[in-house]
Amino acid sequence: MALFIISNRLPLKVGKSEDGFIYERSEGGLATGLGSLQDFPDRHWIGWPGIYSDDNQERLEICNGLLKENFHPVFLSEEQIQDYYEGYNNSMIWPLCHYFYTYIQYESRFWETYQEVNRLFCDEAAKLLKPGDMVWVQDYQLMLLPAMLRERIEDISIGYFHHIPFPSYELFRVLPERAEILKGLMGADLIGFHTHDYMRHFISATYRVLGLDSDLDEIHYGDRIVHVDAFPMGINYDLHYSAILDPSVLKKAKEFRKNFGNHKLVLSVDRLDYSKGILHRLKGFSLFLENNPEYRGKVSLVMVVVPSRDSVERYADLKTKIDEMIGSLNGMYSSLNWSPVYYFYRGFPFEELMALYHIANYALVTPLRDGMNLVAKEYVAAKHDEPGMLILSEMAGAANELKDAIIINPNDIDEIERALLEALKMPEEEKKKRMDKMRKILSKQTVNKWANDFTSELVSIKNINTALKNKKIGPDSFFKIKEKYQNAKKRLIILDYDGTLVPLVKKPELAIPDRQLMDTLKLLATDQKNKVVISSGRDAEFLDKWFSDLDLNLAAEHGAFYKENGKWHENVRTKFPADEEILDLLQKTADKTPGSRIEVKKTSMVWHFRNSDKWLAELREKQLINALMIPCARLGLQIMRGNKVIEIKTTGVDKGVEATRLMSADNYDFVMAMGDDITDEDMFHVMPDDAITIKVGSISDHARFSLLQLNTVKFINSLITPETIA
Repeated sequence: MALFIISNRLPLKVGKSEDGFIYERSEGGLATGLGSLQDFPDRHWIGWPGIYSDDNQERLEICNGLLKENFHPVFLSEEQIQDYYEGYNNSMIWPLCHYFYTYIQYESRFWETYQEVNRLFCDEAAKLLKPGDMVWVQDYQLMLLPAMLRERIEDISIGYFHHIPFPSYELFRVLPERAEILKGLMGADLIGFHTHDYMRHFISATYRVLGLDSDLDEIHYGDRIVHVDAFPMGINYDLHYSAILDPSVLKKAKEFRKNFGNHKLVLSVDRLDYSKGILHRLKGFSLFLENNPEYRGKVSLVMVVVPSRDSVERYADLKTKIDEMIGSLNGMYSSLNWSPVYYFYRGFPFEELMALYHIANYALVTPLRDGMNLVAKEYVAAKHDEPGMLILSEMAGAANELKDAIIINPNDIDEIERALLEALKMPEEEKKKRMDKMRKILSKQTVNKWANDFTSELVSIKNINTALKNKKIGPDSFFKIKEKYQNAKKRLIILDYDGTLVPLVKKPELAIPDRQLMDTLKLLATDQKNKVVISSGRDAEFLDKWFSDLDLNLAAEHGAFYKENGKWHENVRTKFPADEEILDLLQKTADKTPGSRIEVKKTSMVWHFRNSDKWLAELREKQLINALMIPCARLGLQIMRGNKVIEIKTTGVDKGVEATRLMSADNYDFVMAMGDDITDEDMFHVMPDDAITIKVGSISDHARFSLLQLNTVKFINSLITPETIA
């Protein structure tokens, strides 16, 4: 099995010189982490090589040069880079995901080029991928690619990781192509985010935009289950922690310390971007100097801003404002031997950056929104065992892990001032204690662990999906079932109603059997070898109304009542107690949840919330279960969660109990049960190993087979007639 990593850029840049092409490797966190995947010796990388060329001979030479590293280039034109990367990615997706809605610049050609470039990546991958291979797609530039790959290539495992924030639904819905983007991502088997917040926003968007139901971290999509999880990306901890032990880094650290003098240093390192909160940070530092004059001449801000897109007007304006604000600060407070701000508008080599990290007394990392922010983690590690303190934005993904930092709201410049003061006054022992705790976390949650955790889960999901795929009823398994059916002399067939024989609908009273279903059930029941039972959560009156004319057995209210030989019997003699507290709790919950309703049966009460907002219904569901626990325990009642229902019922009976009663009544050489709900799991669980148990609409651990689409009638017709299942 080969692993194909697909990202917007290859982990190198191809340059051109008089002697030919130059290949300069990247040592970034992503390249380091993905390079550590020792379980995948056959590892390939697909991406743009960072060079334009329309010359076929040059392209061939580049391909041959990259092939030595198992790198496969996707060549893009300057126009494609402009409209795809600078256009849709950085003028649409980036500001949207970082909550800068007013910065969005929409052009229809951006979206067209985004689709075009994603197809080019798919074309390149399709040349290389084979069945059984694994693909890991990286980041927002390629959100359409998973679905494209899924459509083009069979039997591959696809993962996707989103390295930037995923916005809340209220913001994501602004995107005109929101549905297409989500459908593109749903081609993956595993979708990863840095934090559970982003994961939650994504699941909410799939429900609200695509109407997809989820079960915790699983989204049901067609005939597949897409897993969603959080994988916080780490750093190469050992490299950063041990950096100061390198003589060249130590020498540079001493040199920097001498140049900066004995002032306390607050370090800030960012790429030039409006999401980094650079101006807010400068305002906060200015306020600190204004309100705390005793620290003037004693504390300096070392601000490193790495150039990025400064030819773009918005970024050029940001740089101008940074320059002006720093100039104003230094002009107002500088003395002959002290500058408030040391400003570097350039990137630093690794050794110099590590030296800066190590000598900095404090790090001020305050992005307005950031997917993770590895600078915060690098600073903590690079301090080695020296005391220091990290001031960190709560809007950075890293804040979820580095809780011993001073966590602030980056929009509040007063809070930035207070955090600086707190850090400066914090005892050395407290700083060391906090930094040690954060280093302990970082030493475990490394970039290598991040990469291996993701691929391990993807492998696990691949195995699960393979097992689930084997449960799907296809031609081979169908013909085996049919052969067993035809050879049987005495058959028991138990069928659920809602979601199995008829589709689930918003108004349950409209879920009535059509003529095709009635004809099929009649044909099934007229076979003298068959005992056919409809086992449903519906009450006896409903089942009698529609099926009393057929030679069927019926089980109502999950088996509390059953009908045989035209007469109803009770499986349980305990009626639902007349308890006003439970009814009152259900009524209050229904009143507070638009679209929900209460159903009162003889042996149970049910709260239905299929037509309610998913988020609100899930909240009310948890609240209701918590409120019901004490009164239900007092009355000996059972709380049962179903498919968008909560049912409070008398104990001692369920579909499993009724199925056991039915099987014990005779000796059957063919037993089949079909159902779609959680309540049907009780029935599947008690069936013998050789029974034909079928989960409709999804996969079940207890059912041997699955029909992922609601085609029960077609299945039964194919079973009892010469026709074959499609």
